[in-house]
Parts: sequence; C-alpha cells; structure tokens
Amino acid sequence: MVHRFTVKEELVTGTLAEAKKILSNQNFHLNVCSKIPSENLKILSTGFSESLYYLKRSQNLEVNIPDIAKKLLSGAFKLVREDKWDIEHLVCKSSFEMNMPSRFVNLAKLTEENGKLFITVDWEVNVNVPLIGNILAKHAESEIRRFSKIELEIVRNELQS
Repeated sequence: MVHRFTVKEELVTGTLAEAKKILSNQNFHLNVCSKIPSENLKILSTGFSESLYYLKRSQNLEVNIPDIAKKLLSGAFKLVREDKWDIEHLVCKSSFEMNMPSRFVNLAKLTEENGKLFITVDWEVNVNVPLIGNILAKHAESEIRRFSKIELEIVRNELQS
C-alpha cells in the first residue's frame, strides 16, 4: 500500500528568476547535501545537461524508529538518493533506494507567492515488509518530515548566503 503526503514550506523572499540562477550553480546542490546529518556521504554522479541538473549520492542516515524495527531492519538505512532538477520549470524528481524492500519518491516544485519562494513536495512511500509495511510507511512520514525540515533549513541558509 502506498502512503502519500505533501510538505509545503516557505523558503525565502525572492523570485523564480533568482531561484533559477541559484539552482544553476552545482556548488549550491553539493553544499546542501554535504550539510545534511549523515555519515559516509559519497557523490556518485553529478552534472548538467542544458537546463537539467542531476545529482546521485549515497549516505547513511540516522533515523528514529522503534527498537523492534531496528532489529528487523538492521543496516537498512543506507540511502542512495537521486535528484533530477528541471531548472527551467523549477521541478525536481527524487528517488530514494534503501537496503530494505521499499520505494520512496517525491516531486518538488518551487513557486513564488507574494514575493516569497515556496517549495511543495509530494511524497509517495511504499514499504514492502510483511505485516508491518503500512506501519513503517506511516512512521517513515514522520522521519521524512524531520529530515525535510532539516534540509529546508539548510536550503534557506544557502539561499540567503
């Protein structure tokens, strides 16, 4: 069963044109991913092709999950994340692979409202673990929201620097 939810946050005062300029800088993306709390960050590939930006990395995340789940899913939180930004349209498709039978994907879109930049991220979480998959998918939402808050604060700081 797929669990869906949306995260919408105000980022900073700014315009879409300013956002496109910042997103066109590879260092912006690399700075953001290097500041997310994790271990063993490895950039697997990165690059531009016209107005498209691609970043794939692996890292180990520290997640808050129930002890029973930790025992069942030992080592499952090595994450491989792949972001594909369409900078012209300010849309990013991300996929997340973990060492467990799951599928996490999102679609992020930047918009401008009253002189402020907002990001809306639509998530799909599917955890295929017998008996507890739905519970883990719903719990994953709280962890995703926690990491989203951290990542968006890093993005805000990078946009303002």
